Amino acid sequence: MEITNTLSSSFLFRGLDEEQIIELIKKSPPVLCEFKRGEMIFSSETDEKKVGFVHSGRCEIQIPKEDGSKTVLNILAKGDSFGILSLYAEDFPTQILATKNSEIIFFSAEQIAYFVNNYSQISSNLINFLANRIIFLNKKIATFSGNRVENRLAAFLLCESSRTGCSSFPFNRQKTAEEINAGRASVYRALDSLINEELIKLTDKQITILDREGLERISK
Repeated sequence: MEITNTLSSSFLFRGLDEEQIIELIKKSPPVLCEFKRGEMIFSSETDEKKVGFVHSGRCEIQIPKEDGSKTVLNILAKGDSFGILSLYAEDFPTQILATKNSEIIFFSAEQIAYFVNNYSQISSNLINFLANRIIFLNKKIATFSGNRVENRLAAFLLCESSRTGCSSFPFNRQKTAEEINAGRASVYRALDSLINEELIKLTDKQITILDREGLERISK
């Protein structure tokens, strides 16, 4: 069953074998929905609480702004999920948009609660996920609490690397300056400093972390 492969690759069901996932689906079947490119998959302001897993395609997590523009928080591919945090706390307004034709596996809040209460591995996976989110947010706080622009920039780059799961990721100078509350000229100087120390490599639209430990020292 192809859907089992998608769920087994997601963080919530990691560690469960195929038979366990098949049993889980039989007891509490999900809903598989198709979305065309450009179609809204989920809105935290209008949809009921549920968790989605990308079965195929690609999606964006967006935050709508008052002026009608949107900020892209993350890009989701097969096995990635959304909606977990909103089950346990009030979440800020977000939207999930299909950037390719996509299939999404949906579980309701009640189904997720059942899985957590009856499958110890899923419960452990959820705890690990929430713990990692706390660590991520602590690193994010460090981005804004550093005294020097280099401190805040290093912390920001480490956060982005953790968020994307890659040492190389897209980079926008203007957005970065806004994120770390610094002027563009200061960000350029900080980038030059990190490049000269061979901690990062920068191209027009991509940045690569060369020395993670070095960045971690600067970010503290």
